[in-house]
Amino acid sequence: MFPASEVDPARLLQRRRASIDELYDTLSTLGDGARPDVVEKVVAEALARPSLGFLSALPGDPERLVTQSVEEFRRFVPSAASNAASGAGLVRILLLQSLDLLWWDDVPDFATDADVAASSDLVDLVAERRRGRVAFSFGVASDGWGRRGRDFVVQRLLPRREPRGPGLSCTRVRPAMLGVLNEVATTTRRAAPSGTPPIRVTSVTRTVEHQQRLKALGFSALLPSAHCRGWAADIEVAWFERFGADGALRGVLLDYLDRGVLNVIDEGRAWHVCLNPDEVERYHALGVG
Repeated sequence: MFPASEVDPARLLQRRRASIDELYDTLSTLGDGARPDVVEKVVAEALARPSLGFLSALPGDPERLVTQSVEEFRRFVPSAASNAASGAGLVRILLLQSLDLLWWDDVPDFATDADVAASSDLVDLVAERRRGRVAFSFGVASDGWGRRGRDFVVQRLLPRREPRGPGLSCTRVRPAMLGVLNEVATTTRRAAPSGTPPIRVTSVTRTVEHQQRLKALGFSALLPSAHCRGWAADIEVAWFERFGADGALRGVLLDYLDRGVLNVIDEGRAWHVCLNPDEVERYHALGVG
């Protein structure tokens, strides 16, 4: 969490993000062909400065972050699966997601589906939707041919109905995350043009196993991740361009960032959000009705 002596956590979050953006600018000037040893030197020097020294509070850091930054930069290949457009962009996402971990470093990961199923701290989105308590849309991933065929037809013939994507790998979520996502959905509905569908949530809780599978498929699935602790979600943004509503959604998300309620990361098609622990009690109450 933020230090107790810090009187303005929202401003602190902004300063930390600005320092990461400075490192991103430096790495961008190097280009994706930069030698790993050069990248290592630039990242190590940046993380040694007071402006980014806060990351040393994470276990194994800054050594882990330097090593991981170099590896992510080195392995980057432009693709539709990647959340970043460059190696520098992938390092930026890694470090911005590390801000999530400063908030949630003491929370254990959900390693497997069994861990998720056994948790009494989660509620099921499908069940909550049946009760009329979910203000956003989401799909559910399935290996069944019937479901996959239905998704293909809808996304091909009715692209305005829902965006491309397999849906949620896990539909269980922390009540506080349900509460804040519902509020984001409601606020966006008021700000968006008439006829805009609900926001689309493309990921909530993920297991470490699933994160590893995504990485093997070429996705920018980083570990450790607040997704694997139940405190992060991804919201589709690019799809909202079809309705002229992407600006409204971006504005809503940036307002939550400016107020320090959420850490928000522009990851291209979808934006990653993580809830500030100081806001959990309020949103938990909204999530449990």
